[in-house]
Parts: sequence; C-alpha cells; structure tokens
Amino acid sequence: MLLVLLVMLLAAAAAWATGGRFTGLADNSLTGVHWMAAAAIGQLLGSVIGGTAYPVGLIGSAVCIAVFLRQNLAHSGVGLLALGFFCNALVVALNGAMPVSAGALARAGVGPLMNSPRHEPADVSTTLPWLGDVVPVALPGLGQAVSPGDVLIAAGAGLLLYAGMGGSHRIPAQTAPVWDDLSPCADAPAILRLEPEAPADHPSE
Repeated sequence: MLLVLLVMLLAAAAAWATGGRFTGLADNSLTGVHWMAAAAIGQLLGSVIGGTAYPVGLIGSAVCIAVFLRQNLAHSGVGLLALGFFCNALVVALNGAMPVSAGALARAGVGPLMNSPRHEPADVSTTLPWLGDVVPVALPGLGQAVSPGDVLIAAGAGLLLYAGMGGSHRIPAQTAPVWDDLSPCADAPAILRLEPEAPADHPSE
C-alpha cells in the first residue's frame, strides 16, 4: 500500500534524525515473522487464482496475521496494526470485497473504480460502509482512496519502524562538557589551575 510505504519512509527519516539507525532493527525481538510471510503468500495466491480462492486466501491470511500480532503486542505500533487489520478483515468479510466510495475517489483525483475481485463500489446495500475505502489520499499522480484500517496499519507500521530503529524523540545535540572532565590550559591563570583544598579534619567551631 502506497500510504504505508510513505509513512514508513517518513518514520525512518524521523528516526534517523533523532539518533536511530537501521542497524537497530537487527536487535529487535519480533517473533513469528514466518506467519507474516504465510499471510502474504495466501493473499497473493488468492488474488492470482481468483474465485473462491480469494476469500479463502484472505481468511487464511487474516488468521496468520492475527497469530503474529498476538505474539508481538508488547511492541510499539503492533496494537495499531492489529486494530487496522481487524477493521479491514471485518468489512471485507461482511461484504465479500472492500467497498470503495466513489466520492472519495473523486476527491483524490482518481477516476471510477476499475473491475477488481478485491474491491467493489459502495452503495446503499454496503454493510459498515465507513470502514471501506472512504479516506481520500490526494497525491499528484498517485491519488487513491484508503480505509480507516489502512490508516491504522500505516500508523502502526511507522511507529514500529521508528521504535525499532531506536528513535529518541529528540534531535541529538552536543552536550556541554562536565567541569571535572576539563583540563586547564598551560597558559591559564594560576588561580584556575589550583587544586581544590581538602576539607579540614576538624573544622573550627
């Protein structure tokens, strides 16, 4: 999804600007990544074969994604990912395909919906139409309509990447040196090079 890619690019740039690095991703503790791979394969096969294979592949993909998310809920952004996938799976399961708003497409500068086994025009018979592709994304030459679930998925993916890279929420700056770490210059006044006097053992009363 274009929106997810754009948000992840922005998240990576923000993490880099605040001290994060891609090498931090190697130290993440995500588990069950093979479930995500199985989900992607299921969706791909369902889209290519078509027919009843599409909803079957979608259901199997949703199960794999649910298992992966359940194993990683402690990570930043995974909760948003789970909610987004649930919203998309719910509206597709109730309607047989993702309903798309013609008004959202028009506001995004996109023409009428093309024939697709994964999408259908939203109408009065659509169940939960507000969970369909109703959010216009008006990008020059790349306009599209996305669902609220897609927005949640993009936000969760961006947050997961930002946290995985080690973003610190602030731009690093050179800190002031600690006084004890400073060494006096040879030509500094003698008073600046004096060692502090040790406290007396028996201070006068």
